[in-house]
Amino acid sequence: MPTIVYRNDQKISLGDVMKFAVYAEHVSRLCYDVFEEDGSRSRSEALSRRAQAVSDSLDFGDEPHFLAETTRKVLALRDMASGMCFDTFGERGHMGKSMDLLGMARDVDEVLEKLVIYHLSPAELEAAETEWAHESQFHAKIEGDNLTRDGPGTGASA
Repeated sequence: MPTIVYRNDQKISLGDVMKFAVYAEHVSRLCYDVFEEDGSRSRSEALSRRAQAVSDSLDFGDEPHFLAETTRKVLALRDMASGMCFDTFGERGHMGKSMDLLGMARDVDEVLEKLVIYHLSPAELEAAETEWAHESQFHAKIEGDNLTRDGPGTGASA
C-alpha cells in the first residue's frame, strides 16, 4: 500500500473545489454499486455516506484549504466509485461508466495531485511499472494521421 503524504502548501481554487462537488453529486445521484440477480440495482449505504461526507466537508471560501481528513474522504469516494460503481446501463445487464463520470474522475485526480504525494516502496513501484507496461499495450496510439491499436490479436503493427 503506498504511503500518502498530504501537502501543506495547497494551490487549489474554488473551481477545483467545484470539481469535487460535482463529482460527489453525480456519484450520489447516478451511480450504483449493488446489483441483484433480478437486474435491479441500488446504491450502497457506504457509497451514499462517502459522497455525502465529501459534500459536507468541502471549503467553498475564496481561498479554499483542505484538511487531510477532507482529502481522505475524497480519496475514499474516488476509490469506491472507480471500482464497481456504474452510471450507465444497457440491455442484457450491460453496465458501464459514462464519459461524464470518467471525465469527472480525471478532473478529481488532477486536483488530488495538488493535495497528495504518493510514495511507493521499491516492490510497489516494480509491481506498478509491470502493470502499467501490461496495460499500455492496449491503448491506442496516434502515428501521423493514423490511429493504431497495439495489443494481442489486433494485427496492428508500428
